[in-house]
Amino acid sequence: MEEADARTDQCIRDYGRQVLFVEPDRFSHPYAYTIGLSLVGHPEFLVRGLNRQQSMQVLNGLSGAVLEHNEVFANGQTCRWDENTILYFSRISSKIREEAPWAYSRYRDGMRLLEVLFLGRDIPYSCLSRRLN
Repeated sequence: MEEADARTDQCIRDYGRQVLFVEPDRFSHPYAYTIGLSLVGHPEFLVRGLNRQQSMQVLNGLSGAVLEHNEVFANGQTCRWDENTILYFSRISSKIREEAPWAYSRYRDGMRLLEVLFLGRDIPYSCLSRRLN
């Protein structure tokens, strides 16, 4: 545990965050989340259902935007990931301890968590259009 904690500390010192990928098992899909964005007052990110490489790409891209360009992402906000993909951010307010346990162990109740959802995959486009009307 101490070695893993030291590795997380080093990643946060070097890159401002660590991305933790959780392997799937027979009861759950893979997911990944960031650790370290809480130190700059931003929610941590969580993404589900992607493989390791895709998860790293999405979470490093979003956390890089936060850490390097001072972008802020919030509940209900959307952003264009590429020309075919729109991301939607949804606050996770319950079970944060279970969803992102390593981050929670560091930041406790000071931690906020945003789930990164893909329009068209995780939620229908109609949800967004209803929200805008």
